[in-house]
Amino acid sequence: MRICNLASGSSGNCTYIESEKAKILIDAGKPFNYIFDALNELNVTPDSIDAILITHEHSDHIKGIEKFARTFNIPVYAHVNISEVIFNQIKIPKELFVFYNDAFTINDLNIQFFPLPHDSKYCVGYRVSEKDAVVSVCTDLGHFSNETFEVIKSSALVYLEANYDPEMLMSYPNYPPFLKRRINGPNGHLSNLNCAKAIEKLVGAGTRLVVLSHISEHSNTTNLAVGTIVNYLESKNIIPNVNVRLDISHHEKRGTIFRINPTNN
Repeated sequence: MRICNLASGSSGNCTYIESEKAKILIDAGKPFNYIFDALNELNVTPDSIDAILITHEHSDHIKGIEKFARTFNIPVYAHVNISEVIFNQIKIPKELFVFYNDAFTINDLNIQFFPLPHDSKYCVGYRVSEKDAVVSVCTDLGHFSNETFEVIKSSALVYLEANYDPEMLMSYPNYPPFLKRRINGPNGHLSNLNCAKAIEKLVGAGTRLVVLSHISEHSNTTNLAVGTIVNYLESKNIIPNVNVRLDISHHEKRGTIFRINPTNN
C-alpha cells in the first residue's frame, strides 16, 4: 500500500490510500482544488479514485466531497447511522451513496470500521488492510478505548489524533467555556498526553509507525505535541526512532508518503 495524508486539522482532513487494485480517500474535508492538486502531486488522477470514505459528518471532514464525487462520479461510503444527515449535507446522486453497517471491501482493500467517542451523530475510524498490511486512521476521539485498541493493535501504521495541550486549550481566549469543555471531554478530542498513552499501548502490540494527526491550530503546536509525547514515551523506556517512528500530519500540505507491503503474497 501507498499511504499519504493530504491534510489534517480543523481546516480540513483527507487521507489517500492506494493498493495494487484500489485507490481511496478517507474524508475529503478540504476544498476541491486543494484535493485535486494534492492528488496530482502524488501522480494520481482524481477520476481514478474508487471511493471516498466518511468518518463523520463534521464539515472539516466532508466539505470537499460533494463537488469531488459529482465531478468524478465517485461512490461515497458512510455508516448507516449518519445516512440521514449525510443525505441532507451532501447533494450528490443517490446512487453514489453506499451506506454500510459491516466490514466491506473495495477491490483488494478490506475495510473495517470502528466507532469512536466523538460528539457527532456517529463517528468511526477505519482499519484498512491489503492482505496482512494494515493501516488505521483514528482521529476525532475523546478517549482511546480498549475496544478501539483491540481493532487497530495489529496496524503497521496508525494516524492518531494529538489534538490539544490542556493548558493552551484553557488559556485560548477565543474559545468559549462550553467549547473548551467539549474538546476536553470524553467525547471531544485526544490530548497530547492521552495520545502518548495510546501510543504506548500500540507499541506494546507491535505498531512501529504513528503519525500525529489533527493537531489543533489554536490549542497546540507541533513542537509541544512531539515534546509531550516523546517525554512520556521515554519515561516508559520507549525510544522514538528506535522502538517507534513518529511523524506529523499538516494543516495545509500533504504529509509523508509511506509504503507498506504485504508479506503473505
